[in-house]
Amino acid sequence: MTLSGYYDRFNSEKKYMKSLFLAGKGLQSAELNEIQDYASDAIKRIGDALFADGDVISGCECIIDDGSVTLEKGKVYLDGAIRDVHESNLTIPTDVSVRIGVYFKEQTITELEDPELIDPAVGTRNYQEAGSARLQYITTWGYQAEGITSDNEEAGKFYTIYNVEKGVLVQKAPAPQLDSVSTALARYDNESNGSYVVNGMEVTCLTADDEEQIFSVNEGKAHVNGQEVGLPHSARSVFQNEYDIQRVESDPYIFEPDALGKMTIHLNYTPLDEVITVDVTAEKRVNLTHGSYSGALDPIPSTAVLDIIQIKQGNTIYIKGTDYKLTAGQVDWSLSGAEPAPGSSYEIIYRHRTQVTPTNITDTSIDISGAVDGSMVLVTYTWKMPRYDLITIDAEGIVRRVKGLAHPWSPVVPKAPNGQFILAVIKQTWETDSVPDVTNSAIRVTGMSEIATMKKMIEDLYYLIAQERLRSDANASDPSAKKGIFVDPFFDDDMRDQGIEQTAAIVDGKLQLPIDFSVTDFAKDEKVYMLPYTLEAVVSQTMLTGYMKVNPYNAFEPIPADLEITLNVDHWVDQVTQWTSPVTQSYWEHVSYATLKSMVGGGPIVTGMNGTTVNSVSTTSQVVGSSKQAAKYMRQVDQKFSIDGFKAGENIRTVTFAGKSITARSV
Repeated sequence: MTLSGYYDRFNSEKKYMKSLFLAGKGLQSAELNEIQDYASDAIKRIGDALFADGDVISGCECIIDDGSVTLEKGKVYLDGAIRDVHESNLTIPTDVSVRIGVYFKEQTITELEDPELIDPAVGTRNYQEAGSARLQYITTWGYQAEGITSDNEEAGKFYTIYNVEKGVLVQKAPAPQLDSVSTALARYDNESNGSYVVNGMEVTCLTADDEEQIFSVNEGKAHVNGQEVGLPHSARSVFQNEYDIQRVESDPYIFEPDALGKMTIHLNYTPLDEVITVDVTAEKRVNLTHGSYSGALDPIPSTAVLDIIQIKQGNTIYIKGTDYKLTAGQVDWSLSGAEPAPGSSYEIIYRHRTQVTPTNITDTSIDISGAVDGSMVLVTYTWKMPRYDLITIDAEGIVRRVKGLAHPWSPVVPKAPNGQFILAVIKQTWETDSVPDVTNSAIRVTGMSEIATMKKMIEDLYYLIAQERLRSDANASDPSAKKGIFVDPFFDDDMRDQGIEQTAAIVDGKLQLPIDFSVTDFAKDEKVYMLPYTLEAVVSQTMLTGYMKVNPYNAFEPIPADLEITLNVDHWVDQVTQWTSPVTQSYWEHVSYATLKSMVGGGPIVTGMNGTTVNSVSTTSQVVGSSKQAAKYMRQVDQKFSIDGFKAGENIRTVTFAGKSITARSV
């Protein structure tokens, strides 16, 4: 406090509770200031035990729309008291983490800034004179972004209220938050249940290329270390590809070309990162000039010469080992055999090691040419090793990627760091034009209905075990094979040979030919099937009242445009049948009356008292086993949008969905 004439000796470490005024002693201005500090300190101690700085008491709703933030007015607990905050609008960056909060500072106000502070008591000596000053607090909305220096340092101390991860509000705490109670509940929840997902929070990979991977975390709610974390809508997270590479030295292959002399080498370690060298054995035909004297050494114009295949001059073919030999990459004519005349030219065919440039490089293969058939090809390259990564979220609602340890053939799923809750496991294979496999492994809340279903399943399991014990006892006492004769009662397919294809079906204790049929899915048909009907007026209104214009002067703001999406939900079922008996039995149970009569050859048919046919069908369904897994590939469906409410002359500039631009068509 820099105000002249202001004294305040309050010190909380001295543990003074109150001022004791004594008769005959003068009243000090410092004592009056200390009295206020006693009360403020006591209130602050109680408030800090219940709330934390930045807790929202009421209002302060935050709405984010593509970087544009709307903040409502409300009350926030700051610096030991509940402070009022006015509404505001902000524009924040959408590519980094942002903290939205309130700047708080105090300032001194005297009669110079506020003339109403002069003494209003008429008829007193101090009338229209200056009195005590005032301490005023100022609160303003603001934000602090990761990697961006704040330019609002003079606004005061910053208190975080909301966290925004790349344009998405990731945490929204209900108001009010009793800090001590919330801490106790969070500790109890974490110690008894750990971290878990309440709903939503599924992770999917949207796109992946050579530079980055984009993941989406669906809207939902989770408890991380006892703290509630909520996503009001899906959050997109972009991570750069940071793959680990391994160098493969001289990977050997045998050159087996096609008719065009080209060979496609399918690499042993993929996906490929970079081809360093391709070393091959090439065959070359050149003309050399013999030296100026007999027995000279003629240098061969290539390095790493392996062998001389043939030397020919005219119709004369020289013999290797008798006429010449290979010495240090040269033709050595020092042997006692024949040789070309000095200064004459001759043709030589030789093989040497050289490096070639591959073509048509993909993730798994390369094309080469120019090597000798059946020779060794050595490829030196680097490849991207597989790895398991984690997608995690912390108590602040920030989504992170935790890198695992890459390994050539058996990577291990890493452990999440302290304070991080695993949402999904990512299997990184780094294949081009394909997204990594995402396994949502988050622990989820088990509802009471699921627990009741599990209890029923356990009871059924005990019942089935009891039945199986009875059946085992019966089979032990009365086996199917007696004295070399095999007996099958045709109850089910248990006693049939499952190692070979079974073309017959067992139905109602009979072995018969199978029946195969297909079911038409009306959901895929655009036609509408309805039962015959007749329209009937149930409610009608034949009276008409008068009318008047509610807003004849159009005094209100125009109604914003309406945006509606018609979700095209695609449902399908893949059914796998291993035996023909269930299909045949289903057909027999639903066979029509006319077909049944023709099958029995006009035999007796059960009829009712009035002569009508009684067709009684009993169907029993038994679930042997079920499994559920996320579909790796989904069928592509079209989504329909409708936008209306625009006036004539208003043109739509851009329409985006999930960050992607789409084309709108006027109707």
